[in-house]
Formats: sequence, C-alpha cells, structure tokens
Amino acid sequence: MPTPGRSPRPRGFRALVPAQAWATLAQQGVRAHHQAREYLLHQGAPGGWVYLCLSGRVKVVYAEPDGRELMLAVRGPGDVIGELATADSGFRSTSVQTIEPGITSKLPDQRFDEFVERLGLGQQLNSYILGKLRESATHAWQLAHRTTPARLAALLLSVIKAAGPDHPRATTIAMSQEELAAALGLARSAITPVLAEWKAAGWIRIARGSVEVTNLTKIAYVAVSSSGQTVSESQATLVPP
Repeated sequence: MPTPGRSPRPRGFRALVPAQAWATLAQQGVRAHHQAREYLLHQGAPGGWVYLCLSGRVKVVYAEPDGRELMLAVRGPGDVIGELATADSGFRSTSVQTIEPGITSKLPDQRFDEFVERLGLGQQLNSYILGKLRESATHAWQLAHRTTPARLAALLLSVIKAAGPDHPRATTIAMSQEELAAALGLARSAITPVLAEWKAAGWIRIARGSVEVTNLTKIAYVAVSSSGQTVSESQATLVPP
C-alpha cells in the first residue's frame, strides 16, 4: 500500500517525460551506488556533470564560509541534479549530499544536453527548472515567516514526498536531530522540545540518527497551519491523507 500523501506515479523530471526517454537518458550515464551522507556535488566546484537520481533521497545544501549550512531542497528518484550549473557553465552554487543509500546515473553535461535535444525534451526541462525556482521562493517565505514547528513539519513532509513511489520506508527519515536542526538553520535545542511533544503524542518515533513519522495526517496539519502549533485530535482529522 502506498504511503498516504505520496503519489504512486513517477515524480520529478521523470514525471514530465515519456518513460522510454527517461530510460534512454539514464543509459547514457555511469550508474553508481552511494552510501548515506555521501557528497555528490560540492559548492564552488565547476560544473560538467549531471546526475539522474534513480533511487534514494538527497539534500541540497548552501554553506556560508563560517561553516553554517541551510538545506534548500530535497530531491529523490526522478530528479535531475546539477543541471543549473550546466545551463550557465558556472560553478556549483550548492552542495548535494545523500540522505540515505541510493543510485544515480552520472553523465557529462554536454551529453545530457545532446540527448535532451535529440529526444525533444527541452520544453519539459525548462518547465522542470521553473518548478524548482518556484519551490525556492516558497522555501524562502517559510524560512522568514513560519514557526519552528511548521518549518520542521514541512521539512519532514518534503523528505517523505521526495521518496518516490517505490521506496520501502518513505516515512523513515535518516537524519539525526542535529541534521534536522541544521537543515533549518537552527540549533538542536530549538527543535528538541517540538520533537519530544510529537513523540509523546505518538506522531513520530525517534531512533539514533533517524525520525519515523507515524501519523502523517497530523504532521501535515502542523505544516499547513498558520501557527505551526500542535493541534488536537479533532483538528488533525480535518486534514486529508
């Protein structure tokens, strides 16, 4: 049974193109298996490569010179990674690190561009990139205006939604409390009481290095509520699965 809140259909760029076109693109690259917390791209490094995410989730992170980091997005199966640096022949503006073990197909940017043109996927790629830009605007607004519980709930949901339809444990997020806090640009002490309250309510389970969402409906309600505060049983049931 698929996880509530996730579509059984493909996601990302893969959802915008014919299945055979995606398979053809993936065949042009070198397939690689990655471990959790492995860096695929480094901020400031030159472009030259594009990754197609075939399985597993990754996070897009921006780092300040003093080492502070902020997670900008989560990507998963069906996503293209690194195509923005390819578009302007520039340097990587962010780093990309795996959240969990996964598989990618890595191909030179020129070969990627060649096959996008050959397969007639230019319009779909432009739509995909525009979608990423719109997502960035929403993320910036949330950072500025949402409460810590709302931002944390939205982060958990974004990781779950990025899992894709075939993930065996989509609601288990392989990020420690320190990593979750850093992803939001916060200290761990800012999210610890929120997680403790959700755990006591039975909404999540906490293990070493991971958080499992056990009540997706209630976490979704917190993510979309204006206050971001924990809600009652009757309020949470108003949210569709």
